[in-house]
Amino acid sequence: MGTWFVFVGPSAATINLNADGSATLVAAGVEIGSGSTVQAIPQIVADTLGIAPELVVVMQADTDASGYDVGVGGGRTTVSLGSAALLAAEDVRAKLLDAASDLMEVAASDLEVRNGVISVVGDNRMARSVSEVVTFAQGRGGPLIGNGAFTAKGTECLAGCAAGHMIDALDIPIFTVHECDVAVDPATGMVLILDYRVAQDVGRAINPDAIRGQIQGGVAQGIGYALTEEITIASDGSIEQKGFGDYRLPIAGDVPEVHSVLHEGAPSYGPFGAKGAGEIPIMNVAAAIGNAIAAAIGAPINELPMTPPRVLAAAKGAYLNFTLEHLSANWDSFPLGDLMQQHRSQHQPDK
Repeated sequence: MGTWFVFVGPSAATINLNADGSATLVAAGVEIGSGSTVQAIPQIVADTLGIAPELVVVMQADTDASGYDVGVGGGRTTVSLGSAALLAAEDVRAKLLDAASDLMEVAASDLEVRNGVISVVGDNRMARSVSEVVTFAQGRGGPLIGNGAFTAKGTECLAGCAAGHMIDALDIPIFTVHECDVAVDPATGMVLILDYRVAQDVGRAINPDAIRGQIQGGVAQGIGYALTEEITIASDGSIEQKGFGDYRLPIAGDVPEVHSVLHEGAPSYGPFGAKGAGEIPIMNVAAAIGNAIAAAIGAPINELPMTPPRVLAAAKGAYLNFTLEHLSANWDSFPLGDLMQQHRSQHQPDK
């Protein structure tokens, strides 16, 4: 089992409703391969505005042309930029319904927008398209624009407690459990991963397929550092590996199908309760594989990557007396443990 945190921080978003019924989201967050700005965030905006996700266009500007954003990373894009986008969508939706109220002569509170159509709640006999209402609004008061901004909640940090966090900026804990089955060749030390299973805390899965893709990718990367990827330093300080010939990355045949279970419902103040999902999948991989190897050979292995020579050595007892002299078995002896003791003393229940 492992845990990680979502780094939040400031994000801003602006949404313009267009006369063709589409919406343009302008923000400084960029797409780096996680899918947040092409999958989750358009879905958040579309759901709020009652239009199809393909009608949401994300314009990735910079901070000279859009509101400030602290940057993409730390599992924060869907949470922080998604929250700002949700607030911007709610802002422009209210303006859209106000314009529809004037056009249709119905109270805005009695209107709803679904599938690109604005109608009276429970009665679609008098309906107008989003496109019609936006065109009407542009002619009367100008374009319909919504703005949203989001930053950290400032949750109190709890020393050494995964249920809280150790740094004020890291507000949302995420948990994951990995397990795997391996086969070990006793003659060569080669390891074959037979099956891999993940249960991950996702808060709310806005796009389950995208999250499963993140999990698959994280496990694939983790298999590399667990079994094959190694950098060694020569006596002159140079890196001995010169390329992918002697720095071996996992290939398709090394990566099994990853069976994932997405656990929803844990608290999060991300949009619709979402959490970041891109970083934590790599956290547990080496430990899960190492434990499986140890179970197979009947002895611990404590060095990465777990190459065939090291697996053979482990099977012969090379790591039986392995210790970490700089670490104590007593948690309270660590600096963080001292903080935890202080926290306990400050929060003792009254007797």
